[in-house]
Amino acid sequence: MQENTTYYLYVKGQRVEVSEEIYRAYVQPERKQRMREYRAKDSISVISIEGLSEKGFEIEDETQDALTSLIENEEESELKAVLLKALSQLKERDRKIMQMVYFEGKSQKEVADILGLDKTYVSRRIKEILNILKKFF
Repeated sequence: MQENTTYYLYVKGQRVEVSEEIYRAYVQPERKQRMREYRAKDSISVISIEGLSEKGFEIEDETQDALTSLIENEEESELKAVLLKALSQLKERDRKIMQMVYFEGKSQKEVADILGLDKTYVSRRIKEILNILKKFF
């Protein structure tokens, strides 16, 4: 069974009976507006860091730290590239000495024993190699 619903609108304070179609056409935009306003209350608003500070919130701006870190990583990558290029210019034995001392953590005595060289020679060679590498930086 269909219900007979009567629709009314108030015009200048007087209740006027209208059709369902007119009622919906009039009420729908009004409901949408109320819904937008309701949602706006619950929505997240955008506020600046300064605005938060004014409201008593302490905010740490880490963008400078991130930028510094990015620059340091970039510089480190560039230095590694230069170091690899410089190491590639060394003789095989000199590269091996540097690898064992600086990358494998071996002492000069251990390097001398492994390569069958005199410890004094290894020490002197490391100084000469470092002087060669300094020219790249």
